[in-house]
Amino acid sequence: MRFTHALIYALFLLIALQANLSAASIHIEKRKPVYLTGVEYNFKLTSVPKDSTLHFFLTSETNQTQQQELAVRWLAKTNALQLKNVQFPSSGKYILSIPKLNKNFRFVVIPGWLSLLPPAIAILFALLFRQVILALFAGIWLGATFVFDYNPLTGFLFSLTKYIGVAPANKERMAILMFSLALGGMVGVISKSGGTQGIVMSLKQYASDRRRGQLAAWLMGVLIFFDDYANTLIVGNTMRPLTDKLRISREKLSYLVDSTAAPVANIAIISTWIGYQLSLMNDAFKVLGLDVNAYITFFKTIPFNFYPLFTLAFGFFVAITGRDLFSMYKAEKRAYTHGNVLRDGAVPLADLDNSELKPAPEIPLRWYNAFIPIATVILITLAGLWFTGYYNAQSQGLLNSSLSKIHYISTVIGHAQSFDVLMWASFLGGFVAILMSIGQRLLSLNQALMAWVGGVKAMVIAAIILTLAWSIGNICTDLQTAEYV
Repeated sequence: MRFTHALIYALFLLIALQANLSAASIHIEKRKPVYLTGVEYNFKLTSVPKDSTLHFFLTSETNQTQQQELAVRWLAKTNALQLKNVQFPSSGKYILSIPKLNKNFRFVVIPGWLSLLPPAIAILFALLFRQVILALFAGIWLGATFVFDYNPLTGFLFSLTKYIGVAPANKERMAILMFSLALGGMVGVISKSGGTQGIVMSLKQYASDRRRGQLAAWLMGVLIFFDDYANTLIVGNTMRPLTDKLRISREKLSYLVDSTAAPVANIAIISTWIGYQLSLMNDAFKVLGLDVNAYITFFKTIPFNFYPLFTLAFGFFVAITGRDLFSMYKAEKRAYTHGNVLRDGAVPLADLDNSELKPAPEIPLRWYNAFIPIATVILITLAGLWFTGYYNAQSQGLLNSSLSKIHYISTVIGHAQSFDVLMWASFLGGFVAILMSIGQRLLSLNQALMAWVGGVKAMVIAAIILTLAWSIGNICTDLQTAEYV
């Protein structure tokens, strides 16, 4: 008898243990730190035991009468289900409960409009105080405060560790930072060896007035079409000394660079953007069940890609007419009348004009000391995009004789390791600049290395701003700003 009782007890214990283990293994995929009112969610629960008698309830912690049973859709051939079109009626804390399995999930819900405040505060502070670092950090801190239960101290601490500290912590972002810093180092060596001033003297005979200088900046931005990051850093650093000489404001140079960098890369049939764009199209076609060639579709949609086309056209119009409005008019008037290309109190993102990087009076100003390192960056980038893209596309079986020549090239470039290539190119460009300065006895090895380090230091503010921009992007992802909008 005792044995029978013990056996029955053990069976009940085993069943209870099994139920607890089943409940413990259930989890919600892609949980968010907070949820918003006014947004519909679809929750996917995995490792759920198949049981048609299971019920799922959503209950407010503060108002137990505010309970709703959720509709369930079991996913075929899996131990998973979906809770569709779940909405939180008000802010606060909610419990998703599965009574039969004694399993609960807790959600923190905030008003949806709060998700708009971090980017709005960042923009407002930037306009009011004209301090980008302060503005971005204020937005990050506010967003982290919302995520961590409205606690400003916790929000401040986790702004540093959960957002800013990990913002560059993936391969692509780290490569962008390294590329930016290394290119700054190359420009530092070019400046110290007289190459920057040399290229200004050479270009000045062609870009002899403000209109031609602006057109030259716009045209160079269009010609470097293969990558927006390379475009921004190469065109900005190359044209800046020339536009300063011609009394073109830094605001106007920034606009001309920005109005060509991303727009031209966006519509170029051979660029580092095209792989990502084609992948988005392919995914959409699969969802819609369409057998359509993504590349042909991309090519056909270029005439309807209005933003980059209008931006490029407007940049050209502004450069050739010299017409400026509002704040740009004031900036251009200041630069032309007084020679102040920067407004009073402005802090450049890259301080490559400091006295440490200016060439000594006895150093000859040779244009090719700038042209060759910059050309090295461009050529290494193009070659690297081709070889890495060819290897990746070939290994995936994407290259065959049926592809047109343009489609073949675009497939190769679209599968290139663009961030790796940009990093290689920037370091090799700096290496070439150092070798040239030493080989011509313009700089000693120590001077060349110190110039490279000085160029890197000049890019630190830009690197900080880039990191903060990624951080506020992560905040907006956690707060689901895009979903709310």
